[in-house]
Amino acid sequence: MDLPYLEAHLHWNYTPSTGKISLAYRAKQSSQGWIAWAINPSRAGMVGSQALVAFRNTNGSMTAYPTSITSYSPSLLPGSLSFHVSNISAEYLDNEMTIFAVLGPLEDVTTVYHVWQAGSTVLNNIPQSHPLSPPNLQSTGTLSLLSKK
Repeated sequence: MDLPYLEAHLHWNYTPSTGKISLAYRAKQSSQGWIAWAINPSRAGMVGSQALVAFRNTNGSMTAYPTSITSYSPSLLPGSLSFHVSNISAEYLDNEMTIFAVLGPLEDVTTVYHVWQAGSTVLNNIPQSHPLSPPNLQSTGTLSLLSKK
């Protein structure tokens, strides 16, 4: 699905019998920037989100990891989420970054809030704050897991 902001796309498959989501989140980005996609299990918005972050490391390889967003000034350091994440990886190709992962099982969930983001700076392998422009602030939505619309 094409997301309405930040030239981003979400490719996903939800398997109800296992409660798992296989996903690829893809967004236009420079090699110096970073991208993130997240589920917020409790409400719309950034704070409380369980995020997947990716960027190009100082050695040139892609780095991808989970992190919890607990404030409007998150550290964006690797951390654990409220649900299991497996097979997380990332690639950079043709000025786009893509995060791949399997999330779950997610218990008794059919609709989730999701947010996505992009920033232009990574310092010492730590993503820095994203812009506060309208597209960045509007990058939220809901995702119905049982029907692809």
